[in-house]
Amino acid sequence: MNLKIDSPRKASLTEVLKEQQQARGIDPLALETDLLIKRILEGGFSGVFLKEAFISAYRMTPFNESLGHLIKLDAEAFRLFHQILHIRHVAGWRDDSLYEVKQLIKKTA
Repeated sequence: MNLKIDSPRKASLTEVLKEQQQARGIDPLALETDLLIKRILEGGFSGVFLKEAFISAYRMTPFNESLGHLIKLDAEAFRLFHQILHIRHVAGWRDDSLYEVKQLIKKTA
């Protein structure tokens, strides 16, 4: 039995993201930070859910909400949640920008 093992290849982050995008069939959505902050400040279920989602995605910590609660979100909040999932997959993302958003969100506590 002859097994052919491909040698590892090096790929740039741009190439990897492009391949992932093609494989997933989705375009990552850029985060509407002003709208996210507005919705968090408004409070309610959606505000808390989005706040927890962003903190979890930014810090890479467990998300303690039930994903089953997505059905409670209106279309705008659902879109923001989807954007949060992609914060590190959008071309040109910068950690310092995400950090600023996190700091603004923390002030809402």
